[in-house]
Amino acid sequence: ISSSKTNLRFRCNTGNTMASHAMSVRANVGSHIQIAAPANHSLRCSVACPLRNSRRVSTLRRVSFASPSITSRGQTKSRLVSSNAVSTEAAPVTFPTFLPSEVEELEDPVARAFAARVQRVPVETSVAAPVGGSLGVACVPPVNRVPLSKATEGKSAKTQIMFLHGFDSSCLEFRRLFPAMEAQGMEGWAVDLLGWGFTEMPNGIDYSPAAKRLVLYDFWKQYINKPMVLMGGSIGGALAIDFAVEHPDAVEKLILVDPQVFASLPPPPDSPPAMPAPLGYLGAAVLKSVPLRWLATYQVFKNKSEASRDAVRVGRLHCLQDNWSYALVEYMGCGGPILLQRDVSGKLPLVQQETLVVWGKQDEILDLSNLEMCERDIKNVSVKYIDDCGHQPHVEQPQALLDAIREWLKL
Repeated sequence: ISSSKTNLRFRCNTGNTMASHAMSVRANVGSHIQIAAPANHSLRCSVACPLRNSRRVSTLRRVSFASPSITSRGQTKSRLVSSNAVSTEAAPVTFPTFLPSEVEELEDPVARAFAARVQRVPVETSVAAPVGGSLGVACVPPVNRVPLSKATEGKSAKTQIMFLHGFDSSCLEFRRLFPAMEAQGMEGWAVDLLGWGFTEMPNGIDYSPAAKRLVLYDFWKQYINKPMVLMGGSIGGALAIDFAVEHPDAVEKLILVDPQVFASLPPPPDSPPAMPAPLGYLGAAVLKSVPLRWLATYQVFKNKSEASRDAVRVGRLHCLQDNWSYALVEYMGCGGPILLQRDVSGKLPLVQQETLVVWGKQDEILDLSNLEMCERDIKNVSVKYIDDCGHQPHVEQPQALLDAIREWLKL
């Protein structure tokens, strides 16, 4: 935010509306708006804006300030209504107690605000039968469903969109997409898959791909209960395909974002080999390590400046949960990746829903054979490329992804 004489220039976030006096100003990220106060007049503004420093763009902040006013000697004098209007410190938020304490180390106010919205809600599911029949599933629901209660058919007339994160990730992947989406009046659900994210991970239950699918269906049945648009990124795309084929009653349309459909891998074996637990725990320790997370974060983005220390914190936070290693080892030990590969390769031709595949043009994680396989095997498919973007368009180019979704859904 900068000021010069009677002009105010600032970077804003959404919309394009403006009104005189006590005005509310909105614009696209990165755009510039100048507001000139009339001579001898003071202009007060309340602006929702991201504040930029050398490392990042922070979250939307409500900022109140006044334009320069004319003093009795004819000189300009800036008057700040809020003395910390240009502070880049994160706004105070209250985090759920089930999140690891390291959540307090997050610096990005967008990530902090989104983490504060994560809920853990009880889902009755047969997967949890060994531990009493109920499992706490972590999610970020639409703002109009807070506090979240069980759904009835037609709870909301709006299209419901569920977002599934990638391998060993969490709902925090969608921290940048949700504010833009909600500013357009859309309703979304970011759900943490069983064994990943911040969903409960008790001992003694099944963590296979089939179990992930069943818990997700039970969540949908109990809290959404109407056909939805299902979007999955990377491995989340593979799980979305599996879910859409097995539960067509739940999925109206399908969106796959840089989906992992195992196109470049050899056919899976008929029976997956068991992974010894010690080897699994060693792999989990490596996966959790800061150096590996730095490497993965660097490869995810086309714009390497996105691979910040805070992005690593966000991507690693769920690994600090109790029982994370156990759940991961159980998934790998049952041959989860091979089971999922076998399911997806056989189910692509069975997808009945209209499908949109979105692909970051500079994806360094997956090659184009995955996109080509989707184009070849899914009957009713459209493709949208996003330029200047790596493996996670919802993080690196959220507005471009949102525009593609809205155009495809005709919203």
